[in-house]
Amino acid sequence: MDDITIMKSLIAYTRERALQNRTFTGAYIVKDSEIIWRGVTSIEPDKNPLAHAELKALQGVIPHYGPGLKGCHLYTTQQPCPMCASAMVWSGIEKVVYGLPSNRHWKTFDHVHYFFAEFGIECVGPILAEECKEIDDYLIANGI
Repeated sequence: MDDITIMKSLIAYTRERALQNRTFTGAYIVKDSEIIWRGVTSIEPDKNPLAHAELKALQGVIPHYGPGLKGCHLYTTQQPCPMCASAMVWSGIEKVVYGLPSNRHWKTFDHVHYFFAEFGIECVGPILAEECKEIDDYLIANGI
């Protein structure tokens, strides 16, 4: 599967869970073109500020694949925050693909790319940003 196909699948997966989890952020971990783990942000339902989709996916997959996720890629519907980006570095993820850009967490738009480059991690994004934003619009239309 290519990046576009995986992101389209992730967008559909996240949208299906958006209202229940009050979020527009989902994450997949992919190895050898196979989705091996999924996560959706659930900060409000879990009452846990650390319940980010990317962290949940990493925490779920590591017991099964080990702490060195060599050959794994992480896809997320939103540019990862610094906390999640740091966890990706520590986990050994080799590539990060994100949808909607977010300048809230990074000094500049490109800062996340520079951060990952420092650790030899490929960073692709934004990709399908408008489709990712539609999940947020869906939440807003439903009063969230």
